[in-house]
Amino acid sequence: MDQQSKRQPDSRDRKIAELEAKLQRAYQVIGNLQQTNIELQRRIAEFNSAGNQKSVLPTSLIAVSPPQTVHAQNQRTIIKSRTTPPVSKYTANMNKPRFRKLPHLQFYGLITLVVLIIVSLFSFSSFLVQRAKNKNSETVNNLPIQQQTNFPTQPPIINTQNPVINQPDLSNQPINLPLESSSQLSKTNLDLIYNVKTPPNLTKSDELSSIVKNILDYVKDKKLPTESLSITLIDLNKNTIAGYQQDIPRYPASVVKLFWMAILEAKIKQGLIPLNHTINSDLNAMILKSDNDAASRIVDVISGTYSFENKLADEQFKTWKKQRQSLNYFFQKAGYKNINVSQKTYPITYLKATEPKGADLQLRGDNPHQPKRNKITTYQTARLMYEIFTGQAVGPEYSEQMASLLTRDLRPEAWKLQPPNPDEFNPVENFLGESLASDADQIVFASKAGWTSASRQEVAYVATKNRKTRYIIAIFGETPAYAASQNAFPDISRLVFDQMRNRR
Repeated sequence: MDQQSKRQPDSRDRKIAELEAKLQRAYQVIGNLQQTNIELQRRIAEFNSAGNQKSVLPTSLIAVSPPQTVHAQNQRTIIKSRTTPPVSKYTANMNKPRFRKLPHLQFYGLITLVVLIIVSLFSFSSFLVQRAKNKNSETVNNLPIQQQTNFPTQPPIINTQNPVINQPDLSNQPINLPLESSSQLSKTNLDLIYNVKTPPNLTKSDELSSIVKNILDYVKDKKLPTESLSITLIDLNKNTIAGYQQDIPRYPASVVKLFWMAILEAKIKQGLIPLNHTINSDLNAMILKSDNDAASRIVDVISGTYSFENKLADEQFKTWKKQRQSLNYFFQKAGYKNINVSQKTYPITYLKATEPKGADLQLRGDNPHQPKRNKITTYQTARLMYEIFTGQAVGPEYSEQMASLLTRDLRPEAWKLQPPNPDEFNPVENFLGESLASDADQIVFASKAGWTSASRQEVAYVATKNRKTRYIIAIFGETPAYAASQNAFPDISRLVFDQMRNRR
């Protein structure tokens, strides 16, 4: 067993690792609830004392806390520096994430305990708040958001002389503040630039152009629109390229997560973001499952921003916008002209948001009929994929990690019977990988797909294991016709693979 295989846990270990990260987040929630309950207990005790009534609070509930030994362990858990083999040694199972394991019985027992504690504390918090309202009227003083880079929330301010709870105005506070991947973890550096500042030196190829023409012939034959289609095809063995409308910016849907991953890796390399279990878990979920919740937290971390319920004041939004648009700056200064990767993808469950609102809506501009959305070209997408699979993106070891996450198992039992995200979309079924399943034992396939009701997009790296065929293809179909077509992308992929493999 080689070095890479030794550090690849199986799917059960990956699930345990993800649950471990959730356990860490649960402890953080418990800590906050515990503090809130203690403060409310103190207030109610004062109210009762003023009315000559005795408190009957069951303090045993308030005193509940998670086992300290496990809490300390999770606080200290950090992923060690990642060492990897050369880029040329990619294998088909490299997309499995790397985590430490917890003893199974102890871990699941703790999960059960934490769930019970959280339910009890939430119920008891509601009881305390309602009782406090019945005892005495509250005066709420709106507190402005601090003019700080990361817009932190403020805890309730207790005045021990006067039984009044002063609380911050939550209308402009972050929605469901994501404790598990707080943007406060990130050290702000708005000037960080992608390391590969010169585009790859690729030569135009008549052979590749012929293949692209065959794609267009197929599209026309299927009565699919060509004006809303963009294609980029790169031969990695010959460093040649061909394309169709490949410089037109189009909405990338979840393909944008490929770019967020590169920014995160760059900030980890620079020491601006700590690589812990929580961030690693979100990164895995964002790429392997295309999970929007995880992606939202990653965007918060790499930009130092939060999502807000309501619109921000002009000065606040100016600072917030500059931070979020630093994601564009990261690539624009490296030759990714006019790229926009600053918008989150929706829906986001933990924010209870099916579409942008508050500051995220402000970022879309004043014209609701022509909102400013993420825009990427297929050339830019293929370029980043090229730089990842040639070991240039961020650094060789970081490119290897990104390539590992992008690599997919094309065996039907892996993607058909156990889809990575059945609630959203299957990144293999109806996409470029599906039609290559029959060759799953002969090729390495890596991809990032996107899909909405009005578009379908994907970028993929395809290579035979003998490395005689290696290419990258990016396709964006920006109309509902491509979104609805279940065969277009698989058929195009098969057409390209057969022609690329049969080239001399």
